[in-house]
Amino acid sequence: MLPLKALVPAFLALHPHGPASPLDWKACRQGAPDRVIIACTSIVDLSGVNDAARAVALIARGSAYAAKKQPARALEDLRQATLLDPRNPDGFYALAGLYGRQGDLEQAILAYDSVIRLNPKHVLALTSRGYARASRREFDLAIADYDRALKFNPRHAKALRLRGAVHGLMGDDAGAIADLDRAIGLDGRDWSAFFNRAIAKDHRRDYSGAVADYDAALRLRPNNVAALLGRGAAHHHMGALDKAIADYSLAVGLAPNNAQALYNRGTAYANADDVERAIADLDRAIGLDGSNALAFLNRAGAYRKRGDFERALADYDRALQLKPGLPQAIAGRKLALERLRN
Repeated sequence: MLPLKALVPAFLALHPHGPASPLDWKACRQGAPDRVIIACTSIVDLSGVNDAARAVALIARGSAYAAKKQPARALEDLRQATLLDPRNPDGFYALAGLYGRQGDLEQAILAYDSVIRLNPKHVLALTSRGYARASRREFDLAIADYDRALKFNPRHAKALRLRGAVHGLMGDDAGAIADLDRAIGLDGRDWSAFFNRAIAKDHRRDYSGAVADYDAALRLRPNNVAALLGRGAAHHHMGALDKAIADYSLAVGLAPNNAQALYNRGTAYANADDVERAIADLDRAIGLDGSNALAFLNRAGAYRKRGDFERALADYDRALQLKPGLPQAIAGRKLALERLRN
């Protein structure tokens, strides 16, 4: 969401007509949310204000209510604004943003549709509708929206970054990297562009390139758990187990109940033959998420290294229940069973 000081003036680009004083309009245009609400209410309640001007005041007041985390009041104002002046795209744009923040993507998309019908070159609405569609996994429709936005503004860094992320979700890592290169060239302060490019590079097994991008993301957003896990995984792939464990440990310190962080660190400990620490982490990971077949598989491997073949066999069985036909579990179970029989 745009800061209120930036949001309200954008909605008030239409010069209002009516008997409200210039001071009321100035206060309704900008300032702290409480001040905006008071000033805009004085305009809304005036009998001589025309519908278009009243709608502008309602959009500003609704946006102030949204900033105060009062979505019901915000929704009431913004809906009324769109009824009073259905030709003003700002009302629909604010309404779409509110729906999106509430997780109602269907209504958000319908409101963005209205904005784009009124202004087909509304780059922010196209970009935001693309994001909503991507969130619904409607990737082709999202790409189409980002393409249109970039047709009207080829240097729109956010549209490039979001399109790059969707290319990555669609398995087009080359397309993702191309868009994210451009996005980073336009805005080198967007941590998520580095983060998404790191993921794409990791998919292409460019692990050193991924580490460099995770480094950049973490400089911009220190202590981000997802970036720490990603960088740790890239180190892990390169065999740098000490560095991987260090990153996973930072992630566990920040999020002690993150099952993925514990699983990753436990697996790294197992690869480093630190069996007891591996089992301890995998115990915790399984306690938090008992649906991860690989956690049982890796704990079984650690039990085997420790010579505890009965527990290894039980974990291989559980891994196969969760993921039938898992080749490593089948092979490991056979070995554990042979050792028990001997």
